[in-house]
Amino acid sequence: MVERISIEHATFGLLGPLSHTPTRTMSVHCVIILIGDRVILVDTGFGTREMLEPNRYLGSDALLSLGIVVDVRLTALHRLAARGIRAEQVTDIVLTHLDADHAGGLHDFPGATVHLSAEELAAYDEPQSRGSYHPYQVSRQTNLTTYGPTDEQWFGLPARSLPLPQGLDAKLIPLPGHSKGHCGVAYRENGQWTLHAGDAYFDARVNFLDTPPGLPLEIAMQADPCERVASLSKLRELRSRYGSEIAMFCAHDHQEYTGWTEGRGRTDPVDVFGRNLPQSST
Repeated sequence: MVERISIEHATFGLLGPLSHTPTRTMSVHCVIILIGDRVILVDTGFGTREMLEPNRYLGSDALLSLGIVVDVRLTALHRLAARGIRAEQVTDIVLTHLDADHAGGLHDFPGATVHLSAEELAAYDEPQSRGSYHPYQVSRQTNLTTYGPTDEQWFGLPARSLPLPQGLDAKLIPLPGHSKGHCGVAYRENGQWTLHAGDAYFDARVNFLDTPPGLPLEIAMQADPCERVASLSKLRELRSRYGSEIAMFCAHDHQEYTGWTEGRGRTDPVDVFGRNLPQSST
């Protein structure tokens, strides 16, 4: 018997304001998939280590330049607890990539299987890794499953199916450029496909213009400018050709985030922008 699947959206971190842009707030838009007592996360946001010792794990430069809000109550561990979800219920984590604001929380869920592209893990293991990778994030105890290229296609894009519970159709969609192994995560909800595009774009109002400018943060963080621009072009075409069949959002566009919570009648149960965050016992 196929168990009922419920999907929620939450921000597991907050960034901004950013210098040289009008951006005041950036969410860390993650997805919570509930299948019976089992929980699957798409990205984890920052973890408790970063929030409890931010200078040690994130560094003062990142804290200042990205405007990272330091509050352990924003972490996946605490925000799931506010929903009555225990850490051991998180059995799988699907990652868009291994930057700290997407994978910092891995250490809070040591029992989970972590799914990511083979190229992303290879980039993480390179001696000259990107500055937003941190060595503590992945250890020998981390249960990693990686996925390399296949012949599979999803709406004309390369895809890699994930062996998740029956009834949950989910795939990694390679969108390199921001990082070498960066992927979107596509999943089907009530017959409708949704694509979490990770950091393939940052602002839908800007990135999907006919001739989009390069945003300072995108350029500063890109691993490969040509691949980043190519991935963005693929997403623009995907929206143009299949906009009625695919819903799309990225990790940091706050306007999109509110559209997937308040705008869809699925208000985030913990008001991270008001006064309703539960008090931390940590």
